[in-house]
Order: sequence, then C-alpha cells, then structure tokens
Amino acid sequence: MVNKNLRLVFLPLLFLALTSCGNQSHLPSTPTGSKNSSVQEIGTGGQLVTIQSDNVLAAGYNATTLVMTVQFKNGALYEYYGVPADLWTSFVAAQPHPWSQVGYPRLVQGGIPYKRIG
Repeated sequence: MVNKNLRLVFLPLLFLALTSCGNQSHLPSTPTGSKNSSVQEIGTGGQLVTIQSDNVLAAGYNATTLVMTVQFKNGALYEYYGVPADLWTSFVAAQPHPWSQVGYPRLVQGGIPYKRIG
C-alpha cells in the first residue's frame, strides 16, 4: 500500500512527466555545478516533520550528516547516527507503524549509534 504522503509527491510528478511531451521549458532550471543539479536530496534537512504513528510524534533526516532525529509522543528526543537514506525512506513509508516496522528493528536492534538529546 502506498503512503498518502508519498502519493502527494509522486502523482504530480507523474502528471508533469506525462503532460510535458518532451518540452521542459516550463520546468525550473538548476544552475550548472549546483550540488542538486541531478539528484533531489532525500530527507528533511534535519527539520522535524509530523509522523503518523501511535508512539512517534515527529522525525527528521539530514542526508548530508546521515543523522535521523526521532521525537516520541512521551517527549523523548533521540538522534541516530550513520543512518542510510533507504532507512529514512522506509521509516516514512511505514506510517502509521514506522517505529515497530522499521525504527526499532533497523535502528535499535540494528545497532545504529544513538543519543538521547531531549
């Protein structure tokens, strides 16, 4: 099942691809040499975003530093270090059960280093 948030991103992109017919003059251009010229960055730049979950309130991911931050509904705030981008995308896609399906098994049981920061 595709997450509603992912559908909101992919459906407009699919529509754009199907309707552009090769004419990309209406698309915003990225200057040559820009670090995002060919790849869209995964994550939130470290900013926390709301997560649909019973026990996770929000989470964020910085693709540059590979740091994932998870805020639980009980107020605890953790940073996980060296988190691969595919783990972040799996976590977000696993809503409404991201912690039980991805977070706990891949972060905690997987031995990813972490620290409680709040």
